[in-house]
Amino acid sequence: MSGPSLRWRALGAYLGALVLTQVFWYNFAPLISLLVSRYGVSELAAGWTVMLFPAASLLFSGHAGVLIDRRGYRYSIALGLTVMALAGVVRVTAGPFWLLLVGQAGAAIAVPYIVTGISNFVTDWFAPEQEAAITGLCTIAIFVGMALALAAPPALVSQLGFRGAMAVLAAISCLWAAVFPFAVPLKPRLDPVHSTPAESGFAPLFRNRNLRVIFASAFLGQGCFNALTTWLEPIWHERGISSAAAGQAGSIVILGGMVGSIVLPRLVDVARRPRLMLWACLVPAAFLVKPFLWAPSIHQGFGWGALMGFLWLPTLAMTLTILERSAGKHQVGAAAGIFWTAGNAGVLGLTVLLEMLKSSTSWSTAMNWLIAMLLVMNILTGFLRPAGRD
Repeated sequence: MSGPSLRWRALGAYLGALVLTQVFWYNFAPLISLLVSRYGVSELAAGWTVMLFPAASLLFSGHAGVLIDRRGYRYSIALGLTVMALAGVVRVTAGPFWLLLVGQAGAAIAVPYIVTGISNFVTDWFAPEQEAAITGLCTIAIFVGMALALAAPPALVSQLGFRGAMAVLAAISCLWAAVFPFAVPLKPRLDPVHSTPAESGFAPLFRNRNLRVIFASAFLGQGCFNALTTWLEPIWHERGISSAAAGQAGSIVILGGMVGSIVLPRLVDVARRPRLMLWACLVPAAFLVKPFLWAPSIHQGFGWGALMGFLWLPTLAMTLTILERSAGKHQVGAAAGIFWTAGNAGVLGLTVLLEMLKSSTSWSTAMNWLIAMLLVMNILTGFLRPAGRD
């Protein structure tokens, strides 16, 4: 097979793996009530089928980054897919609820070993001028997985039953784990062991100003976005808007982000001013939070949400591109591991913090704090400097 064809085959295999990570992550989110009735557990216990994932990413993303720098992204992704396939089988055979949680824990541990490889995969297979656009495609795959996970499971369970739906997902994950090593061949020029962060320590990464800014921004950006989408339904419910409409609004935000991720990340290379591109997206996105949440009508809320997603979500791909060029190819795995660790710490920390703020004040005050944190992230962006690839 020719070089370009092989490159796109490898990308297709990896995009499918990224979609699977989010399908396993969120597939129980629309089935919480079903889990409560099926297993006789509380909503909080059922919610752990989702919350295990940011917790596992927080714990394992750093190790995934080191493993990628030592053994290569191909090894890490294949390992993650294998663990996810085994976890899928456990979910099919799960009788008691605790066994279902064991399967979810296995899938949660697998996710960072797949997602953390984005930066290494892109720099290995694609030319520098393509990196921003391909990183954008990788983030689109993540958003596609989220959308599928929120939309498809209820229909699957309705058609096939609970165990049948779990069997379908297990079969897909087993197939992808088997196919991936053949679709993505070993590329010896990058996979052998080089000087790695595990040998030299993480200190050089934290001495890099761009990386310090990116790690802090990951905490704030990912934490704020997930807190916003998590508490969207209670905020709209308080205004008398249905849960179904809130779910549609969340999907529209993601769809807007998918469109934005096709268009905007490639402008990082065209403009050659990454700070300005991030500001152009993040500043208006911050000021769209309130119009989105407190729009006078549902349809206006949908419109503001689509625009907010279009601007906000593509900054993930832009930030990963800056990270790739700031860390250097032999440390990008460890840098990506820290990035996802910081992001998931933000997901857990800020989601809880904003609910605590709401409990003592109101949702309006809590969202004012969220906007303030987004503005702090914009201030941090001012400390970024141009970075070339090593």
